[in-house]
Amino acid sequence: MQFLTAVSPQSFSTPSWKVENKYSTRVLTGNWVEERMKFTKATEKTPQCVYRKEYVPFPGHRPDQISRCYGKRRIEGLPYKHLITHHQEPSHRHLISTYDDHYNRHNYNPGLPPRRTWSGHKMLWLPEKSDFVLLAPPTNYGLYEELQQRWLAPKAAPRESIYTSSYPRPPLYALSRREHAIPVPPPSSAPCPTLLRAARPRAVQAEPTGAPLCCPTGQAAGSLQTHPEF
Repeated sequence: MQFLTAVSPQSFSTPSWKVENKYSTRVLTGNWVEERMKFTKATEKTPQCVYRKEYVPFPGHRPDQISRCYGKRRIEGLPYKHLITHHQEPSHRHLISTYDDHYNRHNYNPGLPPRRTWSGHKMLWLPEKSDFVLLAPPTNYGLYEELQQRWLAPKAAPRESIYTSSYPRPPLYALSRREHAIPVPPPSSAPCPTLLRAARPRAVQAEPTGAPLCCPTGQAAGSLQTHPEF
């Protein structure tokens, strides 16, 4: 009770709304602000962390290789040969996965007996399917051979970058084509040069350079009107 009284001087019967902070009646004298900023060591020794106190270093210690070997063997569990081999069969025969057997071969296994019996001692149906593994090569769809031909095919072309070989140029028919209407020239009052050449009489000779071409009617070539039949 003395500990509780020292920690919380207020009695348990005091209501919560009546609890008030009690301040000390002593007075601070001197340079008490500067004295608070001074650092005082609790001990003259170098402080130690919790890790260094709990794990004491031994500089001259050498690890025990025998204990380490036994511990490593105990953690490894069963060796690789006991996990992969089955009934002393070669490892190259176990290439049919459970997914391939269930979805592609539809659980076809001629070595599996048609009926199973219930074992009261082991509390399961025997024999299990894992006891009769499929001893056959895996299902091959030709993907590996196709990739191998693509990888090993000789190329006479110059060396290309990885980006160029990974993203080949698509054919022209795969690209989108822009289709637009053929632009039609706006109608103008000036005649076409082809029409002028066709409407010019043969008897008219060309005038010297700089003089306008004249027609028999006395009009300039620029003001020649197109014949109705053109």
